[in-house]
Amino acid sequence: MIGKLVWEKSGDEIKFSPTSPGLLTYYVETLNSTYSNSFSLSASKFSSDTVTKLVQCINTISDKSNKIPFEIDNWTGDVLDQDYLNLLHRQWVLTGIKYPMMPVLLRNLGNLDSEYRDINTLLHVVESSFRYTFKNYTQDQYQIDNIFGNNILGFDTPNISIGFDNLGRSSWEKFRNFDNNAVDQDTNDYKKLAGLIYLILGRPISGAAPPEYIEWCANHKVAVVGHTLSLGNILDLESKLTDLRKLLVRNVNEQNDRFFFEIRPN
Repeated sequence: MIGKLVWEKSGDEIKFSPTSPGLLTYYVETLNSTYSNSFSLSASKFSSDTVTKLVQCINTISDKSNKIPFEIDNWTGDVLDQDYLNLLHRQWVLTGIKYPMMPVLLRNLGNLDSEYRDINTLLHVVESSFRYTFKNYTQDQYQIDNIFGNNILGFDTPNISIGFDNLGRSSWEKFRNFDNNAVDQDTNDYKKLAGLIYLILGRPISGAAPPEYIEWCANHKVAVVGHTLSLGNILDLESKLTDLRKLLVRNVNEQNDRFFFEIRPN
């Protein structure tokens, strides 16, 4: 089974491998049967202004490259391409190692040291900014019964997950927020599946319960319950990362398009 996020206007799609085929099937079939399989942007860490600022800083400093010795040999790369960002970062660092007085020199040339430093700062902002929240409702929350219980929850960091939009607080959040009233009516570990989707274009990471959380659960005599409801991880993420970034910028940040879930056999 392969899951897809399909954008309604463009038909662009992101394919992913389901964490739990049963969960994905149940979720998508319920969305379809309730005419709720359409998700729009709720929040985005990505900002085109940051990309513009990064390009401006690169251009400003590159104008001095014929007068100042930089280790940077490519000023015109695609700042949405992680390979280029990695190269730019490496050469920016090498410049600092070889020429530790570079900021002072740039300051004397017209206070250009801030733009020089911002290349590094903004580079890191861009590469970590592809984090999105989508929802399929505008007013009343969308929720369906979680027929799977707590077993579907984990501690991984996946590309696609269902957000917590329940009434109450999860066991994990009680632990994090020093709420030691662990057994109470306000404890809610995903009793409902929400119409809230998190999408992250980062490397998926497997995780386990922290020992501190395990100890807290033991002390309060409650089960160790995960904090993430994973739907799946994007196929060929590393090799398609640049294309996927541009897909999201184009469909979400620029066109404000909506996507729907689709399931296809392998």
